[in-house]
Amino acid sequence: MIISVAVLLVIAGAFFAFKDKIMTMNAPREKPIDSLEMIEKLTPQIEELSNLIKESPNNAGLFYARGNAYFDFGNVKFALLDYERAYHLDSTDATFALGLSDCLFEVNNVDGAIGVLQNYLKTDPDNVDILFNLGLDYFLLPRPQYQQAIETFNEVLKRDVQYADAYFYKGLVYKESGDTAKAISNFQTTVEVDPDHYDAFMQLGLIYSAKKQDVAIKYFDNALAIIDTSSEAHYAKAKYFQDKGELSDAIDYYRNMIVQNPQDANAIYNLATIYYGLDSIDKAYRYYELAIRQSPARASAYYGKGLCAEEMKKIDEAISLYTQALNLDPDLKDAEERLTKLNAH
Repeated sequence: MIISVAVLLVIAGAFFAFKDKIMTMNAPREKPIDSLEMIEKLTPQIEELSNLIKESPNNAGLFYARGNAYFDFGNVKFALLDYERAYHLDSTDATFALGLSDCLFEVNNVDGAIGVLQNYLKTDPDNVDILFNLGLDYFLLPRPQYQQAIETFNEVLKRDVQYADAYFYKGLVYKESGDTAKAISNFQTTVEVDPDHYDAFMQLGLIYSAKKQDVAIKYFDNALAIIDTSSEAHYAKAKYFQDKGELSDAIDYYRNMIVQNPQDANAIYNLATIYYGLDSIDKAYRYYELAIRQSPARASAYYGKGLCAEEMKKIDEAISLYTQALNLDPDLKDAEERLTKLNAH
């Protein structure tokens, strides 16, 4: 259900950049690249499905498959047309209803997305996948309808008590609405039903980490047992040690993370911050420099390096670094104050 908008935007961006190039190179009479014919030429999978549709124009499955292909290609407009066609050809198929609803939600037609699912439930009220996605829509609305989401997830669980994601998203609803106790209860039930539910272990770890309770480490370790390469879980564990003041453990953990991934800008930055707090200015300076190399738009890294430069009596460099930090983030008040103080001397 949850679709990565960032990935779609990257795909779409590359697509339209290519469109501009084509339109520049060719005469105006050429077909625009977002025409069906041009897309089919660029994507053999879509062309093949289009040929099959010509042979079987009432095959809902083919329209649904081509809708998925259009969506993957980044063309939501044509995807929506195919999802609609598939659904109208066979409105009894839950997969087609879900595809159309998801696409409608993607184009911000949330009423239409919810309406498709509600209409489907009139003829198949016990379909747990449709119910679950309806609850998810209520939760993901620009103005979430938490109570309706909870009620809908409860309807899912009445029909299938082992539906792990229903417990998980109930947990997220309660977490966002401020009921931490119920959030914890639902995340714990999630991992009881599905011991491999990585996201639920992460949520439990983050909640207990905010409470500064050591049980957070157990949950992060459980998450890592499922996905041992998760930088998110490794980072959360190291950050817990850092926030608790267990700096030796935090330093060791961040160092190990950097060995595994030398481009981990968050680990590098946090290690620099720890060293600065320990008055290891030379080490902090070097790690802030590394953080800037990995994440050149991170204003706080320039500010941190500026603090180190100032401690090292490199005043001109400190001024330059604070200025760069403010160029990247004009609201960084600490950098503004340091810059004003240095310029006053």
